[in-house]
Order: sequence, then C-alpha cells, then structure tokens
Amino acid sequence: MEKKSSLIQGEKTAIKGLIIIVILILLKIVAATLTGMVVLFADALTSGTDLITLFASYIGLKLSRKAANRKFEYGYYKVETLGALLASLFIIYFGYEIFKKAIESFSSPEVVKYAYIGVFSTVISITISVILAIKLTKAAKEINSISLMDNALEKKMDVIAGVAVLVSIFSKIYGINYVEGIVSILLSLMIFRVGIKSTKETLFFMLDYWDDPKLLKKIKNIILKKTDIILSIKKIRMRRAGTFIFGEAFVEVNPFADIVELREELDIMSKKIKETNPFIKDFAILTYIPKLKKIRIGVPITSGTNLSAKVAKNLRSTKAYEFVDIKEGKIIKKYRRSIKTGTKSIDKLIEFLKKEKVNIIIDNGLNSLVYYDLRQYNHVQIYPNFSNIKDVNEAVKLLMIDI
Repeated sequence: MEKKSSLIQGEKTAIKGLIIIVILILLKIVAATLTGMVVLFADALTSGTDLITLFASYIGLKLSRKAANRKFEYGYYKVETLGALLASLFIIYFGYEIFKKAIESFSSPEVVKYAYIGVFSTVISITISVILAIKLTKAAKEINSISLMDNALEKKMDVIAGVAVLVSIFSKIYGINYVEGIVSILLSLMIFRVGIKSTKETLFFMLDYWDDPKLLKKIKNIILKKTDIILSIKKIRMRRAGTFIFGEAFVEVNPFADIVELREELDIMSKKIKETNPFIKDFAILTYIPKLKKIRIGVPITSGTNLSAKVAKNLRSTKAYEFVDIKEGKIIKKYRRSIKTGTKSIDKLIEFLKKEKVNIIIDNGLNSLVYYDLRQYNHVQIYPNFSNIKDVNEAVKLLMIDI
C-alpha cells in the first residue's frame, strides 16, 4: 500500500512538472518568434522533449499501479520502462531537429530583435529548471523511477543549455553571428547524448540487465551470514521492472537440516533481503538439496571390534562410538572413539559428537537436550535404536538404504 501511494505521489509530481513545462514552452515560443533567434527555437524544442518524456513517465507510472492479473501475472511494472524508452527515442528525434536548424542558421543569419525578451525568458527558464530538477530528483529516488530520474537529468542539462543560450543572445547583440549556430549544435549534441544514454539504459532494463553490484553483495551476505543450513549460493538472478525489483536465489542447503528450521531460516532471510531495498517487490529463495559425497555415521557400541561390534541399547552401556564413513554406497573409512563416564554428561557428549563431525547417529537413550541440540543446531540426523539390530554392520546396512 505504501509503495502504491509513492507511485501516486510520483504521478502528482509529474503532472505539476507538465503544467510548468507547458508554460515554459509557450514563453520560449513567444520569445523565439519575437526575436527570430534559432537558438531560442532550439531551446523551445528542448523543452518539448521534456514535455513528451515527462508525459511518458506519467503514463508509465499510472499504468504501473494496475494490479497483476491472469494475463499479466508479473504486473504492469515494465510499462514505466517502456515509457522511458519511447521518451528516449523522442529526445533523439528532437536533437536531430535542433541540429538541422543550427546548420541552417549559418547560411542565413538573422538580425536579432527584442533581445531583452530572449534574456528575460531564458533567465526564467533556468530558474524553473533548477526547481524542477530538484523536485523530480527527489520524487525519482522516492519511487525508484528510471523515467523520472531521466527527466531530472534533462532539467539539469536545461540549466547548462540556458546559460549557453544567454551567451548566444549576448553574442548576437554584439554582432557575433556564428555563436548562435555553434551553441545550437552543442545543444543538439547534448540532447543526442542524453537520448542515446537513456535508450541504452531502458533497453537493457527491458532485457533484464542488472547493474547494482552493491545490492547483490548485500543479498549474498544476508544469505550466507552465520548459517550452516545454506551450504552455498548456486546463482542469484535479479531484474528491474519499472520502479520495482524482482529477484531469486538458488541455494544449496544442508540435506540433514530440519524442515521446520529451514523454513524459519528462509523466512528470516527473505524479510532481511526485502529490508535492504524498499523497491524489492518480490524475492524468492529456491532450494536445492544435494546428496552429500561423504556421510559419517556414528554407532554407539558396548563391546566387540569394527563392524562386528555390538550396538549399545542405552547411554549407560555405551563404551565407545564406532564411526563409519560412507561414500557412493561403500564404506571408505571406520574408526572408534572411546567414551568415558564423564563424557556422558550433556555438554561433554554434545561436544564429543560435534568434534567428530558426525551426520547420523543411532539413539541410545539420549537426553532430550542432547537430542534437541544435535538436531536443531548441528543438523545431525538421529535414528531410532531398532531392537532387531545387533551389530554395527547391520546398523550401517539399514541406514544406507535410507541415505
């Protein structure tokens, strides 16, 4: 709701800008007609590009507020980017028109009349351009609008252009005719540059180009910070649609992580990611659960050696743990770690099993705190102690069916 109200505010700013620009164009046309100066006509055409681009921004922002539907499930947000593209093409066209008139002015220089009118209109234009540039920049940042930011940049260029127009008028007054044509050419080149840059940018965004490495880095840090549930990030894809950002991350998760904990962790991550930028409309975290290349099984034993060792039914009878490493369905390593009476306390037992980096153990009457800690914080899978399982070999064979 807040984002929608921001778009409405952006629309209001665009409407106010349109009204002001229309008044400016009329003022410049009157000044150009009375003075007969090509540079003032060029300046009026420049304002005409501002009018078209700002109007395109307004239409784009208005359509962007339309809710997603069955035909447009991702919403209408890219309409704003399309508006920016059309505006960019108009900018290039008007740049060409100004350039053409500038070339013509060299072959037929006209005598300036009512120069003070040109000076007056240009000073007003510069002042209004400064005010509009500030307002449009503020509105563009608030709603993350490409097209409004383009318009703000154009108004900043109008200030520079206005100063050039003043130089041209004064040079005309003092009989230096060719300055007007040169200034007009410079104005047209400046407009060309803005149009090409804006066209390139909007085309890239329409093709889902992404250019914000800082935001990408923040998101990566959020996903990987202080977690042993997410093993790695396979890929992050982000794209801009109008004023909003959409993204998705493909992450590799610990295959032994509890599903409830995984869900909670992903919910927290998703919330933090959206908090990094108010214009992130949607960010999906897609999980890939790999099959570990090597799995370590811990079996509590009472007596015996290697795989023939007897499985302990409870913690009191447990003398040691036989650890067996499985890779591609085969036993590649096995070793034993004795467990002393003092090691059977809650903290010591947790520390003992964590140190061995075990993935699966058989329950031998574990304390609930040990069980919870190993499952919740260390992602150790705990299998029941089946009554018909007598030795380590049988226990490992049974577990290998499941893993």
